[in-house]
Amino acid sequence: MLDYIYDQAKQLIENVREETRENGILPLLEPIAPFNRSRLLLPLVVAGALISLIFLSGIAIGAFAALFTALVGLYLLLSEVFGLSLELTALSR
Repeated sequence: MLDYIYDQAKQLIENVREETRENGILPLLEPIAPFNRSRLLLPLVVAGALISLIFLSGIAIGAFAALFTALVGLYLLLSEVFGLSLELTALSR
């Protein structure tokens, strides 16, 4: 399963590199039909997409930070208040 995922990711990266080698990176940022019909609105669509991407990335980073903070708080609660110790060992193959 991991080999399949690795092969798919490798193929995606190779396709992106091939596409950018031929045409540059700008065509990857342009919208597809029917959103690219108006040359006047094209920069607005691209800017809106990039702003949305940045905004949603910020939300994802904030959610990860909240999850990490909750896990640290849970660990401190279990170890300091209840006296439980958590020990993780690697599985042998």
